[in-house]
Amino acid sequence: MYFRIIRPTAADFMANLNLLKPAFTGSDDPKGEFNYVRSLLREKQASFYLLTGKSIKLWFVSRVIDGRYHIIAMTGRGLVQAASHIIERVSRCGYQAISYHTYRNGMRRILSRFGFEQTEQAREFDGTTETVHQLDLIRGKHG
Repeated sequence: MYFRIIRPTAADFMANLNLLKPAFTGSDDPKGEFNYVRSLLREKQASFYLLTGKSIKLWFVSRVIDGRYHIIAMTGRGLVQAASHIIERVSRCGYQAISYHTYRNGMRRILSRFGFEQTEQAREFDGTTETVHQLDLIRGKHG
């Protein structure tokens, strides 16, 4: 498993960032959310990664909020195979939890499978519900 950080100064930054656009499908404002994430990255308030491995190619953006590792957006293939590696890496870094917002039922099922619990219903729009999920990490271990 290889984690590559994609910095805004990288020659392929925009090409990789554009590959993140499917993460916003289903949003009531996909362009606005994409632009918000791009500004967070350019202002160095979030980090952008490409995770690769056998049958895995995931792009994701994250930042730390109140001691939690918050995944802002994720797209690609192999999430189910990569999830335990992401959880382990975040846990080793000492974060107290991982949080994730979603408006997709499939993502809710995947998060639940790895022990994430829904902590709030953020909002509703056009018959879609955005929820927040969190996995608590205890003393650097998946808890």
